Amino acid sequence: MSLTKEKQEELKTRLEKMKQSIEQKQENSILDESLRESTGEITSGIGNHLAEGNAERVEREQEQTFEQIDEKLLGEIEEALERMEEGTYGTCVDTGEEIPYERLEALPYAKRTAQAQEKYDKGERF
Repeated sequence: MSLTKEKQEELKTRLEKMKQSIEQKQENSILDESLRESTGEITSGIGNHLAEGNAERVEREQEQTFEQIDEKLLGEIEEALERMEEGTYGTCVDTGEEIPYERLEALPYAKRTAQAQEKYDKGERF
């Protein structure tokens, strides 16, 4: 079943909302970081209890991990929007097969069929 124009528009709207949400979260993160710096909440760790310093370090590492995930997802979303513009959205980048709508509905930024993604994740190439 080919992807109808209506369904593609619905998916495009979802992708744009996802993109906007991530960008807003990134902007808020930058503002939060700036606020902490300006109010002196970021400490050098001198005089802090060791456990406090470790907890802050772990929290910062988690924030960085989430930021990296968001950045990767943002790239995937932007690629999907580009494929829509090019007219290749909904087609597997590896096999050229149509990506089932159910997969696109679950992962609107998917660029491979589930089988091709599984092979890709295992390091197998086409």
